[in-house]
Formats: sequence, C-alpha cells, structure tokens
Amino acid sequence: MSQNLVFEELPQDIVHRIHSLLPVQEAARAACASRGLLHSWRCYSNLTLNCETLGLTHKKFEERETYIIDKVDRILRNHYGNGVKVKTLKLHLAPCNNIKAACLDGWLQVTVKAGIKELDLAMPLLMKEKYNFPCSVLSDDAAASSIQSLGLWGCSFHPTPTLGLLRRLKCLQLTLVDISEEGLGILLSKSSSLEQLVLFFCSGITCLQIPCTMQQLNFLSITECKSLKMVEIDAPNLCSFYCVGTLIEISIRNSFQLKNVNLSCILLSDARAKLPSVLGTVESLTLRSRTENAKVPTLASKLPCLKHLDIELLGPTMAFPPFRNITDFPKSYDVFSLVSFLDASPTLDSFILRVEQGALRSDFGFGDDHEYLRQRLEGRHNCLRQVTITGFCPSKSLVQLLIYILESAPSLERLTLDTTYRYDRRSGTTSRWSSSRKIGQCSPMCRTYLPGARRAVEAACRCIAGRVPPNVEFEVLEMCSRCHDTCLHI
Repeated sequence: MSQNLVFEELPQDIVHRIHSLLPVQEAARAACASRGLLHSWRCYSNLTLNCETLGLTHKKFEERETYIIDKVDRILRNHYGNGVKVKTLKLHLAPCNNIKAACLDGWLQVTVKAGIKELDLAMPLLMKEKYNFPCSVLSDDAAASSIQSLGLWGCSFHPTPTLGLLRRLKCLQLTLVDISEEGLGILLSKSSSLEQLVLFFCSGITCLQIPCTMQQLNFLSITECKSLKMVEIDAPNLCSFYCVGTLIEISIRNSFQLKNVNLSCILLSDARAKLPSVLGTVESLTLRSRTENAKVPTLASKLPCLKHLDIELLGPTMAFPPFRNITDFPKSYDVFSLVSFLDASPTLDSFILRVEQGALRSDFGFGDDHEYLRQRLEGRHNCLRQVTITGFCPSKSLVQLLIYILESAPSLERLTLDTTYRYDRRSGTTSRWSSSRKIGQCSPMCRTYLPGARRAVEAACRCIAGRVPPNVEFEVLEMCSRCHDTCLHI
C-alpha cells in the first residue's frame, strides 16, 4: 500500500513522463490498475494503434475490422474530447478493407493538430477504392509546421499549393502511394528541412528532381518506382543514395558530401560508363546486377575516393528455373572485365564480389594453369587490403580475376573465398534471405549446384592457394558437414 501511495504522490508531470515511455498496450493496461495512470492515459500522446497493440491478435481475421475501428474511434475521440495533443500517431489498418473514407478523415481531422510530431498511416492493400489522404489536414500552418516525420502506405496523396509549410519535417516515407510528379514537387518545396526521403513503389513519378533548396537532405532511397526514368539531384549535403530499379539517367550536381551509393538492377556496363562523372567523392559503392554478356568497358574516368566496392551478380529469376546442364547456361559472363572498376579506383581498400547461385557458368577445366593467365595489365592496386568472394564457383574468368588481384595488389592482407552464398560462417548466423530459423544453419543450396561447389574448392586449391603470398591470410569457406552430406577439407 505504501508503495502505491508513494507513486500516487509523485508530481503529475513525472507520472505522465513515466507513462509516456510505455508501449501503448502496456500503458492502457497500467491505466486499468492505477487511478493516477488512468488520468495519465487520458493524456497519453504517443499512440501506436494496430491489431497487436490493441490486443486483437486472438480474434479471427474477419472479426478484427469491426473491433479495430471501434477501439481506434473511441481512443481518438476521447483524446480529442479531453483536449489531448497527440504527438505520435502510428495507425496501421491492415484488416480494415471496408473502412469508410469519412471515418478516416474524421480521425485525422481531430488528431493532426498543432503539436503532432509523427504521423504514420498504413492502409490495407485490398480496399475497393484507394484512400485519398486529405491534404486539408496539413493545410493548417500550426499542424504542418509541427510535424517532423510523415509516413504514408497504400493511399493516394495529391498535395496542392495550399499545403502548409512543413518547416520541421525531417523524414518523409511514401510506400505504394499514388502521387504525381507535380504533387511530389509541391511537397518537397514545402519541406526545406527534410533530411531523409524514402520512396517505395511509387509508380506515378517519371522524373524526380531534388532542388538545391533542400540543404539538409542527406539520405535518399528509391525502390522500384517503375515509371521513374530520371533522377536529378542538386542537394549539396546528400551523403547516401540508394536506388533499386532500372534508371535511364542519373544526374548529380554539387555532390561534394556524397559518400555512399547503392544501385540495384543496373547493368554493370552502364554503371561503369555513366557513373564516374557523378561519383567523384563516393567512398562506398554497392552494385547489384543480373549477369550480362557485355564486357565492362575500360574508361579513363576515375573513382578517386572509392575505398569500398561491393558488387553482386544475380542469378536467374524465378521465371527462369536453374539450369540443369552446363550447356543450358547462356554465354558465360566475363567477370574478369570487373578489373575496370579496380583500375578506376586508386584508393580502393576492400573489394567484395557476391556471386548468386546460377549467376556464372562453371566452365573451369583442370588443364595447364597457364591457360588461365591473361596478358599482364599495368594496373597496380597499392591500397587494396581485403578481398572477399562469396558464392565462389569454378568459373574460368573468376579464377583469372583472382590471379590478377594476387599479382597486382602488393598490399593485400586477406583473401576469403566462400563457396556458399550469403552465409557468414564465422558469425554463425544465417542471412536475412534465408528461410531457415535455425541459428548457424547454412542457407539452402540447390542440389544442382552442390557438385559445382565441390569443384570450386578444388579450383581454389589448385590455381589460387599456391599463388597466395605468405603474408596474406587466405581462407576457403566450404559446405559444412552438418548441413550437407559431403564436405571437402583443405
């Protein structure tokens, strides 16, 4: 009893502060057990409302819609009736396929007021008609100027010039949002303090223009915006740029702070030909590409600041099943042409090449080793210290690339060849792509590729191991006996 009295006697601002730190479900439960916290709950300003936090996971899926609509409505109306300023509203309505737009409009109108800092609205994908986010709630300058984070998922958003100034907006994330190029331009023009811009599957944009007025923008991520053909960036403090999807053109000006670039689904030949002119200050570059028959061109342009290079060669898509015989493969990709990236990077410190299963043809033959040597090139890589190949396979051009690196990188300290793919054996954890839940279990490997993995170990022993200088730490990671029937040891 004395403990309860001590708590009840705490100043209200301290009680409210303690209560505000609890997740919404625990905060609601605590309010049922304490009068002091019941009063605090009526002032609880950080609301995360979904099936889990509202305790509806035990309900049948078809029953959840009615319950979640009722509970959310009561919580938001009570807060509004008590004059509570909601600071955070995370509203995820996955089961509510039949929710009325008028209901949603009402919730936002009573919640998005002066003092709100974060708004995250996620709509169900199976709604008969996509919800149109009401710009009117952000036309009020007091509400617009207080919001710091805005996330919209699965709705339409059509900003107009009447939109209030989003002076404090730092993070904007749009996922599966129908927004036009013009509408996004208006939104960005109102968001001069924006630091992070994330676009997922926004198909209405053909040209993304980041103006020089966005002085604070440091992170830009674009994922699978299918209609996007051009990105024009003039943000002087942009530090990281991530893009997944095919782009025709990328233009980056005044990019003196750009250090990290990650591009997926781009042809390596295009990347090598087009990117150096916009990546003069980049220190970390990640490229993911389907294998192609074209060789990567050798150009005079340089990547003078590049220190970390990560290239991933992707295998066949699900539409094209793994090849059963070596003759079924398309013409083998010339991995040796990646030397072009190395030669263009005089300060390169680490190089990672990830080869997905089925990405390269296993065309290695155990004949005279000299047939795998090419004409000695002039490149010298005096800064290259670490090289890692994951998914190492018995590919002739891959062996040639490794021999070239060993002969041209006097500063090399460590060489790791992993015959598996996306599995870090030393950390004992599976990758995020693995379907296995067992800690330390290898990622699944198709039986079609098992003989090739064994031959990869043989290739590493025969053509690579003898060429590794004694001062270089050399390691070959292979199939483990716990996860596969046979394991070869070096």
